[in-house]
Parts: sequence; structure tokens; C-alpha cells
Amino acid sequence: MIDWNIVGSAATAFGSIVTAIGVAFGAWQMRLAKKQSQSEFEDTLVQQYRAISMELPVDVLIGKEAKDDQRKRVRELIYNYFDLANEQSYLRAKGRICKLTWASWSVGIETHLSRPAFSKVYDEVIGDSSFTYLKRLVDSQFKSDPKTWY
Repeated sequence: MIDWNIVGSAATAFGSIVTAIGVAFGAWQMRLAKKQSQSEFEDTLVQQYRAISMELPVDVLIGKEAKDDQRKRVRELIYNYFDLANEQSYLRAKGRICKLTWASWSVGIETHLSRPAFSKVYDEVIGDSSFTYLKRLVDSQFKSDPKTWY
């Protein structure tokens, strides 16, 4: 004879397990979607960087001075780069940029600032600009993660 209490309990347990698996799968999908969305967002910032860097003369990118006829345009491009770097720092502070991406970008910002043309423009504009996140990063000698600032 079938004990329907046992069958009912087994069905309830099975249903609970299936529900738990469904919840775990849903959470995994949400996490995956969030990571994909963040990656796409970070890619838009990379595209902005590439647009700026492609306009900069190679000499400036490898640490040489810009030619006289290029200086005004180079200065504007470097200023735009600082605006982007400040935005990247802000977004990291707000948790919108992942740790791995930030580590790469931070090294890149530091490398650019070590180049004469970038350093010169930075020194020229930092006092009169609103690049507070970039300034804080530079002042920390790139040792501080903006995500820990708040």
C-alpha cells in the first residue's frame, strides 16, 4: 500500500530543490548580465581613449615633444585625455569600473603622465580645472584605489 504522506513529503522536497536550483540559475544569469553590461560600459570608455590617442602624434605618445605646428592641438587632446582620466577615476570611485580594468587604466594614466607633453599640460591645467579625482590619484602617486575614497 502506498503511504501518501511519504509521497507528498518527497514531492514537496523535490519541488523545493527545483525552486532552489531555479533561484540559483536566475541569480547566476543576473550576475552574468551585470558583468556583460559593465564590460560594454568599460568598452565605451576605451573607445573614447582610442579616439583621443589616435589623434595624438606618435612622437608625443613615445615621450618626445610635439612639433611647433602641432602644439595647440596636442594640448587640447591631452586636456581631453585628462578629462577622460578624471571621469574614469570618478567611475571607479563609484564602483562602475571593475578592479582588473582599473588596475590597467591606472597604470596607463601614470605612464602617460610620465611623458613630458602630458606632464607639462597637467602642471599647467590642474590648478584651474575640476579634475579632482585625477588630482587625488596623482597626489596618491597612483597607490590609492578611488573605490576606497568613499
